Amino acid sequence: MTSPSRALRARTLGLLLLSVQPLCSLPVFAAGSSQHYSIDAGPLDAALSRFGAQAGITMAGSSTLTAGKNTQGLQGDFSTEAGLTQLLLGSGLTYQRQDDGSLLLVPSSSDVLELAPTAISGTAYDTSLGRNDGMVASRTMSANKTDTSIMETPQSISVVTRKQIDAQQPQSIGQVLRYTAGVNGEANGVDTRRDTISIRGFDATTGGGIYRDGLRQYSFANQSRAVGEVYGLERVEVLRGPSSVLYGQSSPGGMVNVISKRPTDEPLHELVVQAGSFDRKQLAADFGGPLSDDGVLSYRLTGLWRESGTQIDYARDDRQFIAPAISWRPSEDTSLTVLASFQKDRNVLGYYALPRVGTLDSSRYGRIATDRFVGDPDFDKYDVEQWSLGYQFEHHLNDIWTFRQNARYSRSYQEQRTIYQYGLDDDQRTVGRFGYLGHEEVKNALLDNHFQAQWNVGRFEHTTLVGIDLQHASTNQLGGGNVVDPLDIYAPVYHQDYSDLDAFYDINQRRQLDQVGVYLSEQLKFDDHWVFNLGGRQDWARSKTIHYATDTAADLKQRDHAFTWRTGVMYLGDNGVAPYASYSESFFPNITAVARDGSAFEPETGRQYEVGIKFQPKGSDSYVTVSLFDLTRQNVLTADPANNRFSVATGEIQSRGIELESKAQLSDALELMANYSYSHLEITRSNTADEKSNQPGNTPEQLASLWSQYTVQSGALSGLAIGGGVRYVGPSYIDSQNSEGIPHYTLFDASLSYDLGKLSSSYAGAKLALNASNLTDETYVSQCGYTGDSCKYGYRRNVTGSLSYNW
Repeated sequence: MTSPSRALRARTLGLLLLSVQPLCSLPVFAAGSSQHYSIDAGPLDAALSRFGAQAGITMAGSSTLTAGKNTQGLQGDFSTEAGLTQLLLGSGLTYQRQDDGSLLLVPSSSDVLELAPTAISGTAYDTSLGRNDGMVASRTMSANKTDTSIMETPQSISVVTRKQIDAQQPQSIGQVLRYTAGVNGEANGVDTRRDTISIRGFDATTGGGIYRDGLRQYSFANQSRAVGEVYGLERVEVLRGPSSVLYGQSSPGGMVNVISKRPTDEPLHELVVQAGSFDRKQLAADFGGPLSDDGVLSYRLTGLWRESGTQIDYARDDRQFIAPAISWRPSEDTSLTVLASFQKDRNVLGYYALPRVGTLDSSRYGRIATDRFVGDPDFDKYDVEQWSLGYQFEHHLNDIWTFRQNARYSRSYQEQRTIYQYGLDDDQRTVGRFGYLGHEEVKNALLDNHFQAQWNVGRFEHTTLVGIDLQHASTNQLGGGNVVDPLDIYAPVYHQDYSDLDAFYDINQRRQLDQVGVYLSEQLKFDDHWVFNLGGRQDWARSKTIHYATDTAADLKQRDHAFTWRTGVMYLGDNGVAPYASYSESFFPNITAVARDGSAFEPETGRQYEVGIKFQPKGSDSYVTVSLFDLTRQNVLTADPANNRFSVATGEIQSRGIELESKAQLSDALELMANYSYSHLEITRSNTADEKSNQPGNTPEQLASLWSQYTVQSGALSGLAIGGGVRYVGPSYIDSQNSEGIPHYTLFDASLSYDLGKLSSSYAGAKLALNASNLTDETYVSQCGYTGDSCKYGYRRNVTGSLSYNW
């Protein structure tokens, strides 16, 4: 117990005094009132300064007590007392209200009264890696590799939270992004093999734009690309525009960072049973909580089993998935989280392009059925196994410096037997077919090390990041095939004999990639209003390919290097309006594709200018972002029209446009999301004369979406949630010659859920849900330009019902 004289001595030394300003100058917040705060984690004195400015109170006296102390920050709606209590958690300090109404900061070990925390409204726990109970996220880890407020990031970024995922029940990562501005998450039509995502008109998947927990997921070929399980994710973040400064080789359109579920401090138990269209049956479980009484160890175990057909006859979407995780936190300064996953997909290939005549264009025999299977159920298969093991380590060296190290090793193995169609005969009924056999193994090791320094000088708040990352990836690929019997596309005959299929392995190779990058980034905040970003990075990449089919060793080597940089400025207005401007670059070695003659391509580069305005009304969990961008992608590769397993360089493509995105928690009952994007894409350089000044194929200029959900708060229907959405995809062209257009389409989605605990306490934790996508069962063509003048249908109506139980 601290003596009264010591407590008095502490007070007389001028410890922090918070004085309520006169009523005539600033508003006074009563104990029961609250307002919205967004204060980052960091030094306590700086946080208290921001708190005082936002709460309308001033600080006087010495800052001796707060020197060297940090706070976890403040996000959400709080009263003045509750907000101050939250900021002081773990600091060894508390406060006392004086007779004159002032708030006096004192050591919590003194004999002064320590006030109990006041109940708060809103979500206090919203970090870039943790669970957010709402649809509106406030923080991101992707933009700067630091826990940063979205409203203080001078670049366009979107976050899909776990609540939104649970409400909409998407079945792939691409579907998770259906209601995200500027993103086409289903850019390859129906395809259970992989996610194909386009951002601002540019492919973000083959260009190295898919990340998991901040580390890039990599594949050397379309067939081996990793597919993520949505149930194993906490959130999905989209950073638009080039991001090579922090992440190295990346797509110029942007990056998608999927965040895995992590161990929880509180016990978590969930079981979900689901059934739906195409004979879908799924069971999922999610468990987490502390493993020790002191909370040093905690865990998470997420698993899923599924058997399901698809809208294509005989095509499957079966999966087994498990993801264990464990966290070790021996002190407030040190944490280690180990993340592992294993996934097995057993499918008959769900990717089939059909002739353009009969899908996009009319045929004398009518439309080809959307469920038409062009392979053979006795022959076709597509099996993938992938597993990964990694960790995320963090240690606070002192009040300024923090060290982080993230690492992951992953392996995937893919085996397939597939019969494709490659063109319609003149009779408009018969398609030629090609049988393909192949397998590929991909190994990928990544390591990212960086130091973060948070330090203040006067009114300047600095967050400095310096790091180095490394990647080693390799693949062994074998593939080839031969022509097989044709098929009557309108009256197919299956169960034929393909035992004599002679596979000519024209692909028999090993590829290897080694990459090193060093980076430096500075986030600077001045006077609580100005935000500046500046960063630079140097990359070195080395790759080699060994073509075993030609008996040559290391016959193709490639070395690439590049310096990329970015900068940005933003002004944080007191009224919640934050205009910004930024510039960024990207770099991507073209080693994932080769020309038919075996030669390599020059690296792809990108640069973007962006200006915009972010607006978050004070005291609300809502925001609006408007952005204008000018994005150029150079040395672009596309599929070789003579053989789509190879590539050609088409030159340069420019994307200019505008994006509007809004997410609003209008009340406890009503949530709203609205998005619109317009991207004018133009081929500005091309090695084909009839492509220049055209729009690239399969790139709709306009995307729009609207989603709203209302939850009944009281009365007989309390606990009932009704949601609905509409998605619009504008017209596009089948190819870069703009020879024919693909019509626009509009799709409707709906959801209905009910909290059974509202009926009776004995049902607490149980919830029923019904979700439908493409509610009107619209038949539409999503993509064209495939081998044999082919197109692909989009997703038909899909309805799922689920019962979940949490305890």
